[in-house]
Amino acid sequence: MTDDWTVQILVPSAEAGAGAPGLRDRGGRVVDASVESLRENWRETVQKLIEIGDGVQDAGSDWGVSEIEVGLTLSAKGQLLFIAEAGAEASVKITLTRRRP
Repeated sequence: MTDDWTVQILVPSAEAGAGAPGLRDRGGRVVDASVESLRENWRETVQKLIEIGDGVQDAGSDWGVSEIEVGLTLSAKGQLLFIAEAGAEASVKITLTRRRP
């Protein structure tokens, strides 16, 4: 399924303060991103995350992964990216649960 739809993404300026109360107050520029390219990038990203998650389980352990939470952000082109910068919150959270004997 292809279409010519686009979404607009606000890219904050480098000078914008982190404590600004709203998007209008932050400044920056707006870029258009193709819905089709977003859809494909997001599908691929989620599929890769599923593959990574499938490799985490260890059948011989008394503990198992019950949940994996991943923090992602949008790039200026609308791509999903891991959050990886100094001072940012953890971008991956894994919840373990004890398996029943």
